Amino acid sequence: MARVLLFWLLLSGPAVSAAEPDKVTLQLKWKHQFQFAGYYAAKEKGFYREAGLDVNIVEAETGTDPVREVAAGRAQFGVGTSELILNRYRGANIRVLGVIFQHSPLSLITLASSGIDHVHKLVDRKVMIEANSAELFAYLYQEGFTPRAFALQHHSQDLNDLLSGKTDAMSVYVTDELYELKRQRIAYNQFSPNMSGIDFYGDNFFTLDSELQTKPERVKAFREATLRGWRYAMQNPEELVQLIYQQYSQRHSIEHLRYEAAAMAELMKPDLIDPGYMNKGRWQHIAQTYHQLGLLPENFDVEAMLYFPDSEADLSKLRTTLYYGAVGLALMSLLSVVLFRFYRRASINENRLNTMFEHAPLSLIVLDERCHIKSWNTEAEKTFLWRSSEMLGKNIMSMVAPQYCADVEQKLAEVIRRHKVVRCENLNLRRDGSEILCEWLNAPFQDAKNRANFILCMARDITEQKHLEQQLEQAAHYDQLTSLPNRALILELIKQSLAVAARQKTKLAILFLDLDGFKAVNDRLGHNIGDLLLQATAKRLSHVIRNCDYAGRLAGDEFLVILQDIGGRENAQRVADILQRTIAKPLTLNSHPVTVTASIGISLYPDDADDIDLLINEADQNMYQVKRGELD
Repeated sequence: MARVLLFWLLLSGPAVSAAEPDKVTLQLKWKHQFQFAGYYAAKEKGFYREAGLDVNIVEAETGTDPVREVAAGRAQFGVGTSELILNRYRGANIRVLGVIFQHSPLSLITLASSGIDHVHKLVDRKVMIEANSAELFAYLYQEGFTPRAFALQHHSQDLNDLLSGKTDAMSVYVTDELYELKRQRIAYNQFSPNMSGIDFYGDNFFTLDSELQTKPERVKAFREATLRGWRYAMQNPEELVQLIYQQYSQRHSIEHLRYEAAAMAELMKPDLIDPGYMNKGRWQHIAQTYHQLGLLPENFDVEAMLYFPDSEADLSKLRTTLYYGAVGLALMSLLSVVLFRFYRRASINENRLNTMFEHAPLSLIVLDERCHIKSWNTEAEKTFLWRSSEMLGKNIMSMVAPQYCADVEQKLAEVIRRHKVVRCENLNLRRDGSEILCEWLNAPFQDAKNRANFILCMARDITEQKHLEQQLEQAAHYDQLTSLPNRALILELIKQSLAVAARQKTKLAILFLDLDGFKAVNDRLGHNIGDLLLQATAKRLSHVIRNCDYAGRLAGDEFLVILQDIGGRENAQRVADILQRTIAKPLTLNSHPVTVTASIGISLYPDDADDIDLLINEADQNMYQVKRGELD
């Protein structure tokens, strides 16, 4: 019996330990406050736990360097500024996982009573600038300052030093310290780097290359759970304010935390930009600014320090593939030009020409005036699967898909009639019955005695390239889960629709839709059911609206609908009512009965506004009024 028990324990032991969450540490860059709300949300709402992680969130003390903590192995993840580029250059193998603040919260402030109401009045003044604030130095240097132009003091992190006159200017986070000045009604002057066109990213969360190499799934899980946390936090700021105050820190008052949440929303733009989004080109611009400061070499490549999830990595690979495809096309086009010229030269050695023709790395076909095939090279055999002996004498139209025949005939006639090179794309039939999309360059030439006209056709199979282009288009402009237009595309569609409405003097409605009860479904039945619910909602939206209208997914359970030429508000309301009734119909998802409703806000162009942001904001505010029952 003891042996059986021991055997059972040996079997069950690993299974128990495998189920335990993976313990990791996140090192913050400062003390607990709303600045880090997304991480708290990910922890307290169970997003980290669902990802198999037990995350210890550590606040920073004065002098704590998150990069040093992560590099030393005391933390696996950290929060830093855009100076992570410099850390990477100096040897720390930083990998940025996502951007939280789309714009830096750093500014310099002076008291209005000091008389320092212009940045150039800081000359010979005492200035406190906290560590990792390169964008402020870039701003000052851009304004003509040298390191000796002012007296740089150690930053005390105490606003009283500014109020008491111990320093003349102090760097602050506009999301934090400004609250106290406004509360005390103390007038101040603010100098921001963007006044000189310097716009850095703000808080960024990161890890090391070594962590990504040894624990890639853990890094991916941490990133996804963190971004879920940030989406939740910015959609539920009051809940996070209360959570932070009750469970993390009472250093800031409730009102202070609320101020911080509102100020952060301005820097993050969560209604327009998904948390975590970062752009390689903008990081490269930041690196160039550091180069101008003498801190980085010119053309420092930032790509190695940026981490993108699989979908974005695939997008990058698609771009690379298409780039090389374009290079290949250019080389083939060059080769075709050479061959065309050779054919036009009567003095060309026939044997040399035949050798080049037969072994060219692209499909070459020679046609007579009646479009009958006179020559068919080896590459054409590989592309279309017909041997040369099978195709000689046949009309080229026998291998053209029927729907393209009329167009191809017209283009080949144009080659003969106008003696010009004509390009076209069309589907072609292969010997095995399959179809491929080919790009053709067709050029005229005559025999040595100018007695007969011929056409030299160059064909390139672009089936895979077109497929990649479609994938790239889908990934760049459509939501991966619902296949609806994503945030970027739906905003562009609003812009285009507004232009049409203005030109035709018609009315346009924007519907801002939020699912009521979605969170409960997610919490009770899991995120797989939540995803199915979002997909079902997307289909319902598409079935209700007209062909001329658009529906897109902003983020989470938020959707936008564009109703063109709607006539008036009552028509828009009628569509909104239909959408609400449709979405409220019960669903069965993986054998689970699910019912949700929708709150829908409406804005109308030009009645409510003629600006995209104002229209979306108006619809958003109306939606919240509907949710609270303030609108019928």
